[in-house]
Amino acid sequence: MTSTRSFKGIPVSTVSDVLIILLISILAIIHLKAVIQPLVIATLLFLLIRPSANWLEQRFGHPLLAYSVLLTLVGFVLFLASQILYSNLTEFTEPATQQRITEAFSEKMSRLENTQVFGYEIDTSGLEELVSIDVITNFATNFVGSIAGFTASAVTIFIFLLFIILEAETLPNRIKAAYPEEVERFKKIASNSGDGINTYVITRATVAFGQAIVAAIILQYLAIPGWFLWASITFFLDFIPYIGALISMIPPGILALILLEPTTALIMIGLLIGNQQAWGAFVEPQLSGQRLDMSPIVLLILVSFWGWAWGIMGAVLGVPLAVIMKIALESDPRTRPIALLLSQNPKPYNEDE
Repeated sequence: MTSTRSFKGIPVSTVSDVLIILLISILAIIHLKAVIQPLVIATLLFLLIRPSANWLEQRFGHPLLAYSVLLTLVGFVLFLASQILYSNLTEFTEPATQQRITEAFSEKMSRLENTQVFGYEIDTSGLEELVSIDVITNFATNFVGSIAGFTASAVTIFIFLLFIILEAETLPNRIKAAYPEEVERFKKIASNSGDGINTYVITRATVAFGQAIVAAIILQYLAIPGWFLWASITFFLDFIPYIGALISMIPPGILALILLEPTTALIMIGLLIGNQQAWGAFVEPQLSGQRLDMSPIVLLILVSFWGWAWGIMGAVLGVPLAVIMKIALESDPRTRPIALLLSQNPKPYNEDE
């Protein structure tokens, strides 16, 4: 008579199956990016705009008309922002602007050549490679290229979103017919996912937009080249938790140290850091009621994974996908312990839940 080993009551064969499925999923995420990423974005967009679409549907009387109004409005805003962003990038990469920054950088480097700190001379050659104008320009163009790559798949996202909207009315009935015992759990996952994503995206977008507006005012007032570009990067990278907003301050901070007097540059960097901290520490909790209940290290691992798999767009999508994953794990008693491990402040569940 053979015996089956188990881990916490789960057969080893089941654990092996889960690991195999996980490996296949990772390979699919990487190699089927062109299909899976637009589908994921379309699903998240649907969950995000559904409450507003339902509100408009009550007034216009037809769901497709409500969704059409929302998508037209979003498309117009994105088109306007993209035109301003392209114009600002063009201005930043103009030869005259590049020449002015290069001359100012050469002047600052010449000042540091003979400077000693605690008896050691500063190696300006290594510093030039680290903070050169080419590094800043490449950072800006790569970021805009990532955004352009995303907009190139906008047609695919729109097609997926259209079919998701059309399927939304009939899918619950099909799930009920196929899985009558699980339909309530599926509805709960969908409802909680929609609420969680709406809370996160609206809160994060408000905070990111506020930070970007203040940063744009500061940068434009101090005549930092590409001020709208850096403010846009501040907006997008703020969706990457903990490190995104800090990374967005590096290019304008370097430009300030190159073009401005040291005292003015340090004041500007201090204002940008204070802007980020004020919105993150005081405004965001007031809007969301509480911070995202996930362990910071788990969140960083998930965001790093999606960033590795899908680039900057994956890093932005990492948190909404983590919200859905955690809600799905919470919905099943068998996987609730995993959800508790992912939480920052776990609350034990009752056995009869």
